Amino acid sequence: MSGLPQILLPALAGFALSLAGCRPGIDPNFEAVVSIAGEPGIPAPRKEVVAAELRERAKVLSLALEIDAGSPADGKLTLRFEADDKNDALARLDALCQSGKLAVRAVHEQTVFLSDAARSDPSRVPAGYEILPLSLQVGEASRSEELVVSTAIIIDGSHVERARAVPSKHHSVHISLTVSGGRQLMKATKKMQKGRSRLAIIYDGRIISAPVVAAVLASDFTIEGFNSFGQAQALAAALNKPLSTKLLIESLKPLAP
Repeated sequence: MSGLPQILLPALAGFALSLAGCRPGIDPNFEAVVSIAGEPGIPAPRKEVVAAELRERAKVLSLALEIDAGSPADGKLTLRFEADDKNDALARLDALCQSGKLAVRAVHEQTVFLSDAARSDPSRVPAGYEILPLSLQVGEASRSEELVVSTAIIIDGSHVERARAVPSKHHSVHISLTVSGGRQLMKATKKMQKGRSRLAIIYDGRIISAPVVAAVLASDFTIEGFNSFGQAQALAAALNKPLSTKLLIESLKPLAP
């Protein structure tokens, strides 16, 4: 893909999320152990709750999954599933365990100037903004830049009503927002310069995209420019079925045939 990804309006209307269930006769060939990390100051959820959340996300990802809760006191779950090879297993496990924290924030209009000035004088970053890195992979080429991003959140994962990954040349995720989320996004993008202003799409603390705003956005929009359909599918699954806690991947191993 050439140039910056775009947020497009409107998204495709009338789509429905396909909840493909696990097929019968699961024959897992990989096993992973994950632990419930919890959030600071918040009691960790019970294993049964997390296991149920993982099963629901596995359905969205069309992943055949077995879960062994083991001892109630150890805070660990053993996951068994099918994958083509180790890299595929890692990708599937990552998609399954992502916490799904999404935030959309504004990029400063003078981000290039300010990020350059901040290299020699960090005080040049305006109050209410911070510098975050963005790395993009376009085919075999990659590029990176530093963006001056507002700390104020326009919308977050709680405003997502549904999300759907669509395979295409540029791979995309169609997102529908709640009524309040649509109002907040519309209010923010009305003030932006179309074809120039950018939004930072921050997922699990990392900028995954910083698209140019092509039009006033409301309740339906599309994010495109993912490196693979798997990445788009993982984001959509995490937004549709967020986890109530962070999970740490402790081990992954192939099972004996």
